Amino acid sequence: MCVSFAIYNLGPMAITPGTRIGAYEVTSQLGEGGMGVVYRARDTKLLRNAALKVLPEHFADDPNRLSMLQREAQLLASLNHPNIAQIYGLEQVGNTSCIVMELVEGETLSDKLKNGPLPFDEAMELAKQIADALASAHEKGIVHRDLKPANIKLTPSGTVKVLDFGLAKVLNSATEKTDLSIMPTKVSGSIAGGIVGTVGYMSPEQARGKEVDSRTDIWAFGCVLYEMLTGRLAFHGETATDMIAKIVTADPDLNLLPPNTPSSIRLLLSATLNKNVNQRLQHIGDMRLFLDQKMFAGVATEGATVVHDKPKPSPVLLTLLAAAVIAALVLGVLYFRTPALVPASEIRFELGLPEMTNAVSVSPDGQHVSYTAASDGIRSLWIRPIASETAQKLTGTENISGWIWSPDSQRIAFLADNKLKKLDIASGSVQVICDLSGQIRGVSWNRDGVILVARSDNIIVRVSDTSGEIKPVTTLDKDKKETLHAVPVFLPDGNHFVYAIVSSIPDNSGIFAGSLDGQVKKRLLPLGSRLESIAYAPPGYLILSTGAVTAQRFDPKTFSLSGQPISIADGALLSVSDNGLLVYRKPAAPVAARQLTWFDRTGKPTGQLGANGNYGDIQISPNGDRVALDIIDPGVARDIWVMDVARAVLSRVTLEMSDDWNPAWSPDGSRLVFASAGQGGTHIHTKSATGAGTEDLVFQSDSNEIPTDWSLNGRYIPFSRTKTGGGVDLWVLDTTEKKATPFIESRFDKAQSKLSPDGRFVAYTTNDSGMYQIVVQSFPDPTGGKWQITSQGGIEPKWRRDGRELYYLALDGKLMAVSIKGEKTIEAGTPMPLFETPLTVPRGQLPRTHRYDIAPDGRFLIAVPKGSAAAPPIIAVMNWTAGLERKHE
Repeated sequence: MCVSFAIYNLGPMAITPGTRIGAYEVTSQLGEGGMGVVYRARDTKLLRNAALKVLPEHFADDPNRLSMLQREAQLLASLNHPNIAQIYGLEQVGNTSCIVMELVEGETLSDKLKNGPLPFDEAMELAKQIADALASAHEKGIVHRDLKPANIKLTPSGTVKVLDFGLAKVLNSATEKTDLSIMPTKVSGSIAGGIVGTVGYMSPEQARGKEVDSRTDIWAFGCVLYEMLTGRLAFHGETATDMIAKIVTADPDLNLLPPNTPSSIRLLLSATLNKNVNQRLQHIGDMRLFLDQKMFAGVATEGATVVHDKPKPSPVLLTLLAAAVIAALVLGVLYFRTPALVPASEIRFELGLPEMTNAVSVSPDGQHVSYTAASDGIRSLWIRPIASETAQKLTGTENISGWIWSPDSQRIAFLADNKLKKLDIASGSVQVICDLSGQIRGVSWNRDGVILVARSDNIIVRVSDTSGEIKPVTTLDKDKKETLHAVPVFLPDGNHFVYAIVSSIPDNSGIFAGSLDGQVKKRLLPLGSRLESIAYAPPGYLILSTGAVTAQRFDPKTFSLSGQPISIADGALLSVSDNGLLVYRKPAAPVAARQLTWFDRTGKPTGQLGANGNYGDIQISPNGDRVALDIIDPGVARDIWVMDVARAVLSRVTLEMSDDWNPAWSPDGSRLVFASAGQGGTHIHTKSATGAGTEDLVFQSDSNEIPTDWSLNGRYIPFSRTKTGGGVDLWVLDTTEKKATPFIESRFDKAQSKLSPDGRFVAYTTNDSGMYQIVVQSFPDPTGGKWQITSQGGIEPKWRRDGRELYYLALDGKLMAVSIKGEKTIEAGTPMPLFETPLTVPRGQLPRTHRYDIAPDGRFLIAVPKGSAAAPPIIAVMNWTAGLERKHE
């Protein structure tokens, strides 16, 4: 029942049964917390029971506390909701404050949970009432900040009453002068002092003592809902410190939920317990979409996904794809409601993915997302339901370099270890389809079991997914100077497909329609300067990714396009399903500007070179008068430039639309060798350091090559060559014999190679010991000796100009020096730190090769970052065609 609310100020007094406080006679004590003691009392005037909350003595004379309680009481008095214990009025009597409130009969949710988890239907009904109570408070600008089962009463009639707004925070109050976050509470499991709330239900921002808003209540709601369904705390620990550590770093175990828990509730828990406050569910009222089971009638529930061969947490895999706020809302609506109940609308949300994930693919039915991630240096494929945060590693997909879903979403074909394989997701069985080596430039799979592969010989072949039989589908038309057929995409009939043709004659290049029988070859569109991928999506759209994602109406029967291309997003298309889910990667954030800065051996800056710029790799010329570097022009290209050291004047070397980077000087300083990325991949080019003349292709294979150095005798160019399954091997190009051969090949990285000045040794970075270390090996004969230089990790080796010292970056960013002696063998000294650099060393990932260099006079030139550029996010678009239809209108 509801009783009037009043505050009385009294002098310090002992309160026992029989004590009179105004019209109220205390009958018993109900509980005690850091903010007060609660008593049961009888209203002698209205003849009804009430609850009295008396401030502790150490707060009795604190005018600031009294003032805050007064402001809270005034605002809480405006709350009139059946699921909130009511409060009214405000009076002062003596020196001690007393709050009179509604007395709610019944047990607390905490008491009820002592008997174990609640039945699902009962938990959902209670959750709805709790959410309604919070929504009412949030509408008034009030955040509870201490929602937990002990503060939730259940009346005998089944009504929820949310209690104890004593720690509530008032948002957007112009008169608020005191930070309520300093108010302590000493209820069970709490920490007194700088943070407020109960540890087991605190949000990450609340546990860190940061400012909080209504989203901290949304987190606590998720904790309470989890506990109602499992009977366990979402974040359990032996001590309060252990709990906080889990809140900040760990995820709740959704596998403990009852097996029949609907996907909508799993989504709700993922959305409410997202550690990123900006990706958490933003409004408590949105929970009704998940809690109202009528909306999800007829939908089969699904059990928790079991993680097979789950690796230990690592920086790469600590966070597995927790859905963003809008993602949970949209998926909850679109996947579990009938179309009649939900008008189609385009909604976008960000997918959280493990670090270093470059490829993402959605199953054709839109129910699963797949991606690659590395564990212990080995890259494998992972999948997870779109409506879950629990991912599953697919055993047998190690060293994967590409994959595609089957049209029925039940299998995955993938390339690994120079073989095309097929995995059945349900059974986990893996079968080899056929041998397939070299670089693949697109793959597609139809319902008749035919897989199209754009092979490394630049044509498209068909492969049977059962027999492995390979047959050519296209041939290069030499009369039209065709050089490449790539990115095939099957159309709905399974016979026709769309693909790209590249010709040395631009007018002969384009996007074409073809057929398995070779009877169709129709040009649909010209080929622009950039094409990343093609896709077809129902009900009839051709999607192109060319730096921007566009869609145009397309009739797959007549191969005709209509209307104008309509922009979907800036960025790169990653995948599109058959039911309206599209995933793309946003454009890379603008590259943070860098300043070329000179440092002496002690780390003291001795001057700057030129202005700030988007500098990438840098390398000083043999005589030290020039610096070769690449400059990134966002949205255009990356090109090689040369800066004159004396005048700080920049001159452009490369002019093509392709990306060029990683320059290295010829011995006489007249030419530069660099990596150039075109439609045929990344290969080795050279050009005059003055920019005169044309770019010359030096070496090209069916893989990608990045040059790292040029020997002083001019004969050898070591380079990194990408390999199937990811990673790089160390190869060497002999410019005299015009032949490239592998120097070292293994399943581990061998990168960032640098030749010693005398040409007898090569230093490189490898992770064959489990972490990146610097190794020196004899050259050009690798069998002459091998010496590990580091034991605590290191990257980016560089030789001093006389070869008597080797430098590298330690994993903490320090520049290290190692003395080197010997002519036929190496005698390495103890690594010594020179100074702390402004460069960061990412764990488990190789950065650029040339972020710093050493001048002939011993100075170090470093491209000092002036800021950091965030990795571009991956965005999912639900009902993307709805937005397109509106644009057509």
